[in-house]
This record gives sequence, structure tokens and C-alpha cells, in this order.
Amino acid sequence: MTESRVFYFNPTCELAVANGSFSYMPPLLLQEMESDLSILPLVFARTNDFILSPNIPSSDFINQLKNAGFELPHFGTLPELESLPDGSIHSLPPWGWSPSAHFVLKNLKPKCSDEFKSSPVFEWNEVSQELFERKTALNFLSRLLQKEQSGWFVSNDQIGRVITNCEEVEEFSQVHKCVVLKAPLSSSGRGIQIIRKRTLNTSNRQWISGVLKQQLYLIAEPFLDKIADLSFQFFIRNQSEVEYLGYSFFETNSNGQYKGTLINPDLQDIFPDTETSEIEKMLQAMAQILARGLKSTVYCGNYVGYLGVDALIFKENNEIRIQPCLEINCRMNMGILALLLAKKVHTDSKGKFMLFYSAPGEYLNFVNEQCKRHPLRVEGNKLMQGFLSLTEPGNKTKFGAYISLGEAR
Repeated sequence: MTESRVFYFNPTCELAVANGSFSYMPPLLLQEMESDLSILPLVFARTNDFILSPNIPSSDFINQLKNAGFELPHFGTLPELESLPDGSIHSLPPWGWSPSAHFVLKNLKPKCSDEFKSSPVFEWNEVSQELFERKTALNFLSRLLQKEQSGWFVSNDQIGRVITNCEEVEEFSQVHKCVVLKAPLSSSGRGIQIIRKRTLNTSNRQWISGVLKQQLYLIAEPFLDKIADLSFQFFIRNQSEVEYLGYSFFETNSNGQYKGTLINPDLQDIFPDTETSEIEKMLQAMAQILARGLKSTVYCGNYVGYLGVDALIFKENNEIRIQPCLEINCRMNMGILALLLAKKVHTDSKGKFMLFYSAPGEYLNFVNEQCKRHPLRVEGNKLMQGFLSLTEPGNKTKFGAYISLGEAR
């Protein structure tokens, strides 16, 4: 039997890392999200791989994806996958590692290849948590700004700092008109509080105290005049090799929480007042700088897998600037998922990969409506136009993920 990979969707991994317990269970709503979206790693998988999922997709839904050009892996529940023969699994890529992910996959680990057993992610250790902390990313940014010189870069007084009490937050807010506070371990824009006044209110203080009690510190950052959010995607290999995979632009809501990622975006749409060749030049240079910098970090040698560096392009005195490392996602992420999806989309088409959340059954209604209004069109085995759900909707489904492609360019 050919060795397979087993993918496991656990986007609450940072919360699990913060908790530290092997038996951690996320809040009920996040459990529902993980269940509803559990087959999303199909985008990463090959035909001989498996997706660990409590919800096996129906044959009708599988055929829809196959008709759209997807070569699908196998799907299985945990008991089913635990019955696979020894030596049949190459590796176990979860969305992100945590103590609880190791616990969930504990009966599958002995079935894996020697290569995976010797990799740095096979066991959780004292360095593992450091890979996920925002303080690690902040230290990386500080070293990067010291080592690399560029007129595009954010200045040192505009990057974050470690905060350990409410008084330090108020001191920081005296210098910066608007402040973004971030918990050390959180993801997708969660664990964030925006302070718009120089004096903290009761709600601010309660949130700050709660995070400090659990995680000991916060990161405070100035609120920058954002033009666009983007992420640079990499793959870290066993020999500390850093492979650059591309960049993606994504959208957030007013609180900084992730909404979706652009597919095949036109840079002129994002930067209508700027020469796009200059933007492309900046992005390619930034990718090389980040790849070079990552080689001398804790990530190389202690991690194998996908890694995303979230960045921000902003305006200062009518000049384009880049904050090259807001945070580092030492895991799979929606940015690399969207890059892989883009390979299935016709180069003349553009659109979005989006997440959905509403009351039970609303995603089913949304999918039915969108499929009628925007039927999918496939040309040459590439998605050209229309709507495609990547997760199966149902009467109890609250969360969903889909691609929406507009008129061809």
C-alpha cells in the first residue's frame, strides 16, 4: 500500500497551545466550526491521502467537486483511520500542531514512516510553544529591521512592543492615537482588542487583565493607515530549507477578523493610485528578505510544514510602506489554501475564497441560491466563473467555505 498522509483540520490550535492541556476542547461554537469545515484540507491532499473528518461527504457532493476538477482524497473518521495497517501512513499534517493535536493523533503516530518519526514535529517539546507566540514574530521583525535596509519598511517606532500591565497600555496609547492589542496566542484576527481612546474603560481593563492572567503578556501595536492585508507563504523543510510559495491578499472585518482571500487579484484594483510594477517589485524583494531571515530563526530546525507571514501595506505621508511581519502562522492557513485553489482557477478569472457563518441551515440556503444565480463554469479543467462550495451544506450546518468567481478579466 502506498504511504498516505492523514490531514486533520484543527484551526483552534493556537487556543490549544495557550491552554497547554493534551485534553483541551475548544468552546462549542468553535467545535462546530471545526466539524463543519473539517474536509477543507482536501485542497492540500493527493488522491492517496486521507482527511480525518467526523462528517464523511455524500457521494453527490464528492461528484460536484470532481466535476469541478478536484482530484479528491479519501475521507475517514478517527476509528476508521486507526484501523489502517502499520507503515501505511507517511505523515500526519494537522492544520497546526498543539498538545491536543498530538493526543488526538496518538494512535496514528506509530503507523507513520521513519522519516516522519524523526522530524521535529513528531513530539511536542519545550520549543514548540515558542513557534506560535507573537513575541517570537516580534523578535524576528526587530532583527529583520536591524539587518535589512529598505525605504519601504515600517519604522522602528511603528512596530509592536511587549506589554505586561494596563499602565503600559495607557503609556503606549499616549504616543499612538489608536492601538491594537493582541493576545500572545490567537489566530485569524481573534484575541484582538482595538483601543481608540487614550484612557482605558472597564471593558478594556477586564479584557487586558484576562489575557495577562492566562498568557502573561500582550503585544501592543500602533494602528496603521492600512491599504491592504497580505501574507507571504513558505514551506519549511527538514534540512532548514525555506521554500517560498507566493503571496496572497486577504480581507478582514472592522475588528481585524479574517473574512476571505482574493484569488488572482489585479494589483491595480488594490492600488489604484500606484504603479503596480513598483508594488510587484516590493513584494518580490520582501519575499526574498523574509525567506533569508527565516533561515536563522527558531522555525528552522524545530518545524516542518507550511508557514505564513502576515504583513500589512499602509500609507504614511502619501507614501507606500510595508509592515513585513505582523505575525507568523506556524501552520497551514487560508492564504496558502487560496494559493493552491488559484491553481485550479483559469488565469483570466478572479474572485474570492470566503468563509461563511450564520444560523443552522442558512449556509444550505445560501449555497442553493448562489448555485442558481451563479452556476459554475469550467473550461479546460479550470474554474472560469460562478460559485462552488468547498464544504457540504446541511440543515444543521452553521459554517461553510466557498469560491466565488466573477466575470472573466
